[in-house]
Amino acid sequence: MNAILPTGAAPAQSSTASLLSRMNKFDEANRAAPSGDMKVREKFQDFAAGTFYKEMLKALRQGQKHSKYFYGGQAEEIFRGQMDQQVAENLARQHGGTFAGPLYDAYARQSLPATPQVSPQVSSRENVHAFDAVA
Repeated sequence: MNAILPTGAAPAQSSTASLLSRMNKFDEANRAAPSGDMKVREKFQDFAAGTFYKEMLKALRQGQKHSKYFYGGQAEEIFRGQMDQQVAENLARQHGGTFAGPLYDAYARQSLPATPQVSPQVSSRENVHAFDAVA
């Protein structure tokens, strides 16, 4: 099978294994995270992945044509919207980690206060005066 693939191309199994590996690492990171951070990650996953899947389903529905005989009008549109919302929420809970993991990490880097690593630069002359004041 590898003879069919172009040079440098990997079989689809390795990309699937890579994806599963990343998902497992995200799950392990979630288990190791403190409970407060875990709740934030979960809400972030619900929002980010839920929004993605909801928009994906919405775009999918726009491509469908309405049947003359089996179109239920506004009631069907409302039901379909609610069903898409539930499907998007379920997809976000089950598969949203692949989206939310990198997004949450970027969010955390930007929003959480960074502890400054300040190392005072003091000249030798100031050191002498500081030493004299102490002695």
